[in-house]
Amino acid sequence: MSTIGLMEGAFFVGRKEIVDWINSTLDLNISKVEETASGAVACQLLDIMYPGQVPMHKLNWAAKQDFEFVANYKILQTAFSKLGIERHVDVDRLITARYMDNLEFMQWFKRFFEMQVHDKGDYDAYAQRCKGKGKVLSFYRIFSVLHVVLCL
Repeated sequence: MSTIGLMEGAFFVGRKEIVDWINSTLDLNISKVEETASGAVACQLLDIMYPGQVPMHKLNWAAKQDFEFVANYKILQTAFSKLGIERHVDVDRLITARYMDNLEFMQWFKRFFEMQVHDKGDYDAYAQRCKGKGKVLSFYRIFSVLHVVLCL
């Protein structure tokens, strides 16, 4: 998928659209694209595209340190290699959580995802995340539980 070049429309997608897309696709509640620096979001997006090809149980959703981020990116790179996806992932730049580096990678990922996936079917993003370490709760799932409790 190295055919997605810099002048591709993918790289003109704004921060808000990327964040909204990630939140709706993965049932998350991130507020900044820099929150994708751990690599876990990219791994889960790839899991939607190629079910069962990403070892979700190895992902660390609670990663805070660079070495933990690197471990997540190793999972992503291994899956890329296994699937024949030719995309260089500049881990050293992404793990610094700089806005522009993470935005460009997520812009590329969004375009790559849209070229491959037309319907994510019955993929349960929350259940898949629960397989990993440091399970991240879904804002929407918490809200719906609160809603049910309040409605009783």
